[in-house]
Amino acid sequence: MSSAIKKKWTISCVSDEKKVKHLSEEINVPSSLASILVNRGIHLRTDAKKFFVHDLKNLYDPFRMLGMEKASNRIVDVINNKEKILIFGDYDVDGTSGVSMFHTFLRELDIPNEVFIPDRFTDGYGLSNTGIDVANKLGIKLIVAIDCGITAVDKVAYAKNLGIDFIICDHHQPPEELPDAYAILDALQQDCQYPFKSLCGTGVAFKLIQAVCQKLNLDSWYNLLDFVAVATAADMVPVIDENRTLISFGFKQILSNPRPSFATIFKNSNLKLEHVTTSNVVFTIGPRINAVGRLGDATRAVKFLTSKTTSEAEELMSVLEKENTNRKKIDSEIYLQAQTSYETARSISIGSDSADDVAIVLHNPDWHPGVLGIIASRMVEKYYRPSIILTTFNGYAKGSARSINNFNIYDAIKQTSEECNAVVQFGGHYHAAGIEIEIEKIEEFRNTFNRIAKSIIRGTENGDEMLVPEIKVDAEIDVIEVNQRFVKILSHFEPFGPGNMTPVFLTRNLQIVGEPKTYNGSTTVFKVRKPVSNDSRFDNYTFDCVYYQPPDLDNNNRHILRSGNRLDIIYSVEENHWNGNTKTQFRIRDLKLN
Repeated sequence: MSSAIKKKWTISCVSDEKKVKHLSEEINVPSSLASILVNRGIHLRTDAKKFFVHDLKNLYDPFRMLGMEKASNRIVDVINNKEKILIFGDYDVDGTSGVSMFHTFLRELDIPNEVFIPDRFTDGYGLSNTGIDVANKLGIKLIVAIDCGITAVDKVAYAKNLGIDFIICDHHQPPEELPDAYAILDALQQDCQYPFKSLCGTGVAFKLIQAVCQKLNLDSWYNLLDFVAVATAADMVPVIDENRTLISFGFKQILSNPRPSFATIFKNSNLKLEHVTTSNVVFTIGPRINAVGRLGDATRAVKFLTSKTTSEAEELMSVLEKENTNRKKIDSEIYLQAQTSYETARSISIGSDSADDVAIVLHNPDWHPGVLGIIASRMVEKYYRPSIILTTFNGYAKGSARSINNFNIYDAIKQTSEECNAVVQFGGHYHAAGIEIEIEKIEEFRNTFNRIAKSIIRGTENGDEMLVPEIKVDAEIDVIEVNQRFVKILSHFEPFGPGNMTPVFLTRNLQIVGEPKTYNGSTTVFKVRKPVSNDSRFDNYTFDCVYYQPPDLDNNNRHILRSGNRLDIIYSVEENHWNGNTKTQFRIRDLKLN
């Protein structure tokens, strides 16, 4: 089976060769790596030092954030008066990590607090009257909301009528009308002078804790960096500037002194604590923490993350694993159904107006609401179209939207809601959104959304090229550059993530050595080398490759990956840690016959 979509290769250009040469000499790195640094805004030795050497002194003053003085004073009063508060968080990794962090902070100070995570199915996304009613029943007069609340005008007003204050710690785009909260912390607020705008929700709540610690002369915020690191990595916010420092020190904490939850989840996932990466978090830790909220009560994730003992963590880990296994089974089934539904609709539409649709909008009343975001992401990955996946919930079509590069799906939904009255509510950002639509108006929404998406895409300079997935190559190199020193320098580019992605290289005309082996129909391992040349030093200089794709086929329906074939490959360089051994391998992103 060949790859579903052929990709466009774009090689980064270096705008200033003099800067590359200067930086290469000044910090003593290969010019290929210096060019990557320059393209990422690192031009001087001082820039490089801040990038490579993480220092907690580089964290910004929390009091530069609008609302911080008022918010921190309120929490100081809570601590001084032993006042009970409620911590409210979203049900994803960012929300549950933030709640766990704040709960741990207060617990260690012996401050009474309650935790509330909304039920995805009965409460929906964000602040809920249910959580406010819980606080009111317990006589609680302050709620700290983490990773939600910036759009909850009505909910905050409801709480205020009950005499309950809100401190909102959010990172989503603020609406024109803000909630009448006691204090709002969101670096994206108008007039907020905080210099870094890309913290996750947990990161914002961490800045509040940092401010409180400054006022009380405490240093307990150091011990909470692991929560911030996991939330920041999992939430896919830009891994630049302050986030790099937070992740780096949080990972160091997990390595040196893991709390029971993180030690247990690494052990249970067969991950070695010797090397924590953002990839570990995104693909291994995050899904397990998310699973309980996708299929049921996300408070179980908070109980797990805040476990005091290993035995408690191990008991709760079994629940996370069970739910994650169930989640994988459910999303596998729905993904197949979604593909069938889309392919069928596409074949039926041939010759009609909808044949030219550029976006995917699918609805099935039987689909599980907890996995729709995953399905939308997988549909984008397979078909490379903006995708909205919906089910029926409480009488409405409710679901998740995911986008392609350079397409702002939040703005597209906003425009659609302004042109047709099908949208009940929505929220999100550039790449992802949640949405609720009137069931009888799904077709109207689909048509309007596709028309708007078409006008956006075809109104750009390259038009339909936006619908071709692009692989951005950081540098074209000779494979013999990849020696131990090269790999060592690359390791200091970590942590990786949006804004600082794993460097991707292109090398042309490599020859396959020996017969490639494919496992489970999708993972192929093989070796490559430079073709035999006059320089015999490199005749046996081979490199291990792993390709997580079904083998590509050539025009004669033969596997491209055959002994002796010559390839151009796009790849990242990684270290494979296995059975106490470490070896360098190429992770293939794409390839073609030379």
